[in-house]
Amino acid sequence: MSTNLSKPQHSPSMAMGYLFGLAMACGAATSFAMARAGALNGLSPDDMILARAFVAGLIMLPFLMRFGLPTLAGIGWRRGLLLLLTGGPLFAFLQIGGYAYAPLAHGAVIAPSTVTILSTLGAVVLLGERLTRWHVVGGLTVIAGVVLVSSNGLAGSTVSGTTWIGDLMFVTSSMLWAAFTILMRKWRVDPIRATAVVAVLTALVVVPGYLTFHGLSRVLTLPVDALLAQGIAQGLIQGVLTLLAYSKAVSILGVSRAVLFPAIVPAISILIGIPVVGEWPDGIQITGLCLVTVGLFAAVGLIGRAFAVLRPSSWLRYARGTTATSRASCRSAGRL
Repeated sequence: MSTNLSKPQHSPSMAMGYLFGLAMACGAATSFAMARAGALNGLSPDDMILARAFVAGLIMLPFLMRFGLPTLAGIGWRRGLLLLLTGGPLFAFLQIGGYAYAPLAHGAVIAPSTVTILSTLGAVVLLGERLTRWHVVGGLTVIAGVVLVSSNGLAGSTVSGTTWIGDLMFVTSSMLWAAFTILMRKWRVDPIRATAVVAVLTALVVVPGYLTFHGLSRVLTLPVDALLAQGIAQGLIQGVLTLLAYSKAVSILGVSRAVLFPAIVPAISILIGIPVVGEWPDGIQITGLCLVTVGLFAAVGLIGRAFAVLRPSSWLRYARGTTATSRASCRSAGRL
């Protein structure tokens, strides 16, 4: 029987939620940049999915054994399988496989934009989360920045007869990730338990499937250094730390705020790609990076609070409060 695994202790601060969100975005961006480097070193998407599943499953297996394998860490098999379906190998296959049919820039725009929109709508309709004006403005600004970041690829991409297949795969993967995000928040699942369940079950699906289709001989022919690098980037960073950080961000911030961090991954990927693969952004991409940053600040409320402080009425209230305090101090001194 499934249990509610939320912890009734004091809620972590929103600042910690934002830190977890930024950690998630940086981790995902690092894995994407390393995936690009892996592709340049001759690794296929299947090879990188194998590295991710094997390493992440191996790391999280002791945690799952400790939490209880028969009950899937107390989450239950129904919920555990739904988390696997939405955030496991099918999501990774659709996200990575889409690039075989559609240009890179299509995925960089479609995936984060769709996830942001669908998750935000789902949070409002299904979870009752409320959106502020600055939240909406910030989300739209982030999406506009993502489009600018990928504008060169969109302008130079060639639309073929199979492009729609890749685009559909990107949209479907985004729908799965949005569902994963909403389920995590709705069920209040402990992030470490959820990460353990998804990682181990993903390994049980991916590793036998890879060996069936490619055989052990394929693994033995791969460059060892490149495979180890992908094991760290895709398995440890993406499969464990990033998923754990995202789950924590969702539990602290809620869906509508946490989902903005996956949207900024393409922008951070460009910055990380400078030292990793030596690719520098141009002027349009830098503008997009600035928009993404401003949009994120707006969505989390920093710009709204700044405007509130600078509003004349705020200064007037502050002056009145200061005057009242001074008068009270003078009256107290007169009595003495």
